[in-house]
Amino acid sequence: MNVFLDKIDRKILFELDRNARIADTTLAKMVGRSKESVRYRITQLQLRGVILGFTLWIDPTKLGFSSAKIYLSLANKPELRKKFIEYVTQDKRLFWLGIAEGAWNAGLTYFVQTNREFFELKNELFSRFKDLILESRTAVLVNVNIHDKTFLVPQEVSWKTMFEGREEYVLEEIEQEILRELFQDGRVSVVEMARRIGVSVDVVRHRMKRLEEKRIILKYTARIDVNALGYEFYKTFLYFRNLTKQDEQRLMQYTLQEPNIIHLVKQISPWDVELEIMCENYVDYNKIIERLTREFSGVIMKVETAIISEDYVFPAQKMIFE
Repeated sequence: MNVFLDKIDRKILFELDRNARIADTTLAKMVGRSKESVRYRITQLQLRGVILGFTLWIDPTKLGFSSAKIYLSLANKPELRKKFIEYVTQDKRLFWLGIAEGAWNAGLTYFVQTNREFFELKNELFSRFKDLILESRTAVLVNVNIHDKTFLVPQEVSWKTMFEGREEYVLEEIEQEILRELFQDGRVSVVEMARRIGVSVDVVRHRMKRLEEKRIILKYTARIDVNALGYEFYKTFLYFRNLTKQDEQRLMQYTLQEPNIIHLVKQISPWDVELEIMCENYVDYNKIIERLTREFSGVIMKVETAIISEDYVFPAQKMIFE
């Protein structure tokens, strides 16, 4: 059964998704309720399974990593698929895993340091699961554009771009510990972090600020179970006849006005653009795609779709900051 949210709950969820570290007093003023009422509602959203926790988004490209993506069509072998998921989710280089039905069955995004590393990783994966993998496509990430979840609360927003500039920042041990704590709980207090790590509050604040300025920390966010709210997660692959700079800018502007399109991914791959869409059902999804293809009828050549059933971000989370 889908969890019903009133306007206050949706606003709270929207703001926590934008910034999980927002102060309770600030959030209370924004929604017109008391601080105690807001805290109660957050607790209820957690108990009802809407909020699964709080975390942060980091940008591995600022730490010297490059992205590599693999999309796989898999044989109908449930036990082998289970072993496949268990195997790949133990790799701390795996940033994202999506299990789907449609254009492909598994999508994987890795962050690696060299092309050779990806070459060996891919060969090992394909060798180990040669009886499961039917077809594969690889891609190189250019950037990911995100905006706030305006399907929860209508609001004017802009695209924010991630993963587009490789740098060589070397994390110090204390910064690794701070990232580890924030990854596990994006709302943990600075005082509690300082106590756990064994440093002063000022040191934690200073290091957090530096990680934010370096764009290593991109945002603090809530982990939301969109399925509990009755939403489905779709991946859309757009093939263009010729994606000019003008068409690209028009696409960016157009998709920004569609509240259900939450991510726009540019990559070097057989397709040109990948959209991530949250909507309530396939009928609504089709309406979004119909509007999109009508608007870009002269340039969109083909559209492919995958419906995501399982979605993992940094599945080997306990190891990524080691």
